[in-house]
This record gives sequence, structure tokens and C-alpha cells, in this order.
Amino acid sequence: MHWRPKKDIEIVRPMGPAIGYFKMPVEMVEFLNNSMSSMIKNGNAQDASDALVGKVKEELLFDDAILEYMGANLSKFFSEYSAFTEDEENFGEKPKILANSVLIKRGWFVRQFENEYNPLHFHIGSDFSCVGYLSLPKKIEEEWKTDDSDHYPANGHINFTYGQSSKGINQSIMVRPKIGDFYVFPAPLQHAVYPFKTKGERRSFSMNLSFIKK
Repeated sequence: MHWRPKKDIEIVRPMGPAIGYFKMPVEMVEFLNNSMSSMIKNGNAQDASDALVGKVKEELLFDDAILEYMGANLSKFFSEYSAFTEDEENFGEKPKILANSVLIKRGWFVRQFENEYNPLHFHIGSDFSCVGYLSLPKKIEEEWKTDDSDHYPANGHINFTYGQSSKGINQSIMVRPKIGDFYVFPAPLQHAVYPFKTKGERRSFSMNLSFIKK
């Protein structure tokens, strides 16, 4: 099943686990793209691709300034997502106001080019993970038009899977990235990214994080 959020901020259950969506403002996308370019230009980029599962060119670690920026600018959304999951866990109990601090344990840019991919995997050492999209190949829309004529469009998409598929149960969702899209989800949720054929970079980022109750 292909899924697309309908609002700029949305928390839903398109299958089992709750997935939060946040439309990043243009200035956040620009900050992250400029930060990565500066890291590469200044020779400060740390490539962690050997320690990660992605079959991609580079996976560059966030520095402290990027981690602080993301924590400050996404803390409200993270708290809303945390409150949503907490309220569901405590369904039927007396409503309460939830306040959480976010601990971003690690973040990294993912530079994916044509024919590269990210195998099915999940994240360890944290409660939640996320993915945001910063850049797409200029002619990717042309590839997607061709892919849409097929019975199962998947090129360059991220695929989330959970549980087993059966009648009346949706086990998998496919998401086509757009620049500025940001998704947060439970770290154990398995996901994969399919390759594409168009020349150019599909740039995204991931972070591992936990919420600390106050």
C-alpha cells in the first residue's frame, strides 16, 4: 500500500506502529544541506557507512551543532508524538499532561545515488528512529512516471513492514519521498529503501532518539 500524509503534522497508524509526520520548514532543509556541505568542504565529515547497513556512497555523522539544532527545533513535535503513543498505552486511565525531553543519541546524512539501496533493517540502542528528506535527483519524477505504470511502484521509495499480512491486515506501506518530509517511528520497525536509476543524489538523514519523562 502506498501512503501519503494529508497534513503538515500528522500522527497515524497506517499499519501497526504509530508513525509521526512533520513537514520540515525550508530553512531547516537549507540548514541541514548547508551543514553537510560545510563538513565536506572543511574536511570534518566522518563517514560511518562501514558501521551501518546501507549499500550507499556515504553516511556522514552529525556534529554537535546539528544535533543541538534538531533537538531544539523538533522537540515540540517529538513531545506530541510521544504523548500520542503514551496516551494509547494508558487508554482508559485518567488523562494526564505529558512532558518529555528528547535525547538524540546519533544522527547521520545518507547519500544515496543510482543503483544504491538500504537493505531491510531496524535500529538498535534507542526507542525511536526517524528519516527526513533533503534532496532528490532532478529527473526522478520522470522515472516515477514510468514506475507508476508498473503494478507495484517502488523505485527510490522507503518501505515499512510490520507483522504478517493476511486478509484485512495491512502489513506494509510504501512511502515516496518528497523534500521536507520527516517521519518518526519506533526503532524496532523494519524498513528498507529501494534503488532508483536516475543520475543524482537522494539525500536523507536519520537519527536515533529516546524520550525522557519529566
